[in-house]
Amino acid sequence: MITLLEPGAGTLHTLEGALDHLGFRHLRAPGPGAAAPAGPLVLLGSGPFDAACAALKASGWWYELPQMAAAGRPVLGIGLGLHLLAEGSEECPRGAGLGLIPGIVRSLGPGVKLPHEGWTVITRHRSHPAIPEARGAWMYFKHTHALEPGTLTFHTAVHGRPFSVLEMRGQTLGLQAHPEKSGSFGLAFLEKLLAGLGEYPAAPPGSN
Repeated sequence: MITLLEPGAGTLHTLEGALDHLGFRHLRAPGPGAAAPAGPLVLLGSGPFDAACAALKASGWWYELPQMAAAGRPVLGIGLGLHLLAEGSEECPRGAGLGLIPGIVRSLGPGVKLPHEGWTVITRHRSHPAIPEARGAWMYFKHTHALEPGTLTFHTAVHGRPFSVLEMRGQTLGLQAHPEKSGSFGLAFLEKLLAGLGEYPAAPPGSN
């Protein structure tokens, strides 16, 4: 079962609808004690980086999530969730991220319209059996900051400069795009990504 973490306000409904459509079992966990006993931990979020960090600390997830990841629990960060998994963000220079993915999240500016909101084409940076193909596909984004491509980057896109779309370090993945808002391709991509983390639908797609 998928455990959903949301440091911030009201961003889970679309993702929950996507998971329901695909037939995945899931639950919301306001704290570590409410997590499913197994399965991926999916970290979403909205708003400022520092506020999301504070919400994770208040809930207890800030301390438990790294321990669960170290014990082999799959983790997927989407949007701001990817930023929180990184080492830190320019948005909050004195604060640190969870450090599960190396790198500092940096602004996409100057010289480009921010936030970067809408559909952007994906480029494959490198391949891996657990990472679904996305080269040439269009996915939905809404962000002002992103990780620069590095050794753990598998997909990229460009808005002013190249930025990382998908990072993978062991069983920890970070996705800058929003698959739950990326149409039929996004749903298929999300299903394959979760399969790479060992999670499969419990019901036929669309039956919920």
